Amino acid sequence: MTLATSGSISIGGTTANRSINLELGRSATATSSLGESALRALANDTSGAISMSTFLGKSASIDTQTVTVGQYTVSFYGQTTNIYGYYFNGFRGSISDGTCNFKSGNTYRNLYWTDTGSGRTILTVNQGNGGNSGFTTMSVNGTNFSRTSAAFSQTSAQTQWLWTSPSTNGFGTTVGATKSVVFT
Repeated sequence: MTLATSGSISIGGTTANRSINLELGRSATATSSLGESALRALANDTSGAISMSTFLGKSASIDTQTVTVGQYTVSFYGQTTNIYGYYFNGFRGSISDGTCNFKSGNTYRNLYWTDTGSGRTILTVNQGNGGNSGFTTMSVNGTNFSRTSAAFSQTSAQTQWLWTSPSTNGFGTTVGATKSVVFT
């Protein structure tokens, strides 16, 4: 999301596009100060005084994708698994624009939730370099996933993050629904 381009904004608060804390993925009541590094990075101002107007129109996101939810059912060893989101291997769902800004413009291969076990959310990018970096948080329709909480794997063909047991399916189960996925 992007902060409003005009009007009032605040460091805290619960109003989307008016709260710097929310833009940074923090709680509305988190303690923050104008001089700290995260706020300076958002303002794109590394030194000197910062005013609240400096934050107008700023965004903490490094990539935003729109996923049109698809559904795919597969059976492994007698267990049926449902997948919701964008699943390239089964050609289900779609993603727009599909270019991963934080991984050198490579394409997204998978971005979905599956009901395997207690539930899993999976992000796969088509490329095999760059390591476990590039983003801090992935937000699927408002459900946040910290990169450091994911199991990370990498081959020469792909990079993958896997979150196990998420309590919420950010993609939902409505085929054709669109969900925003924001990386910060």
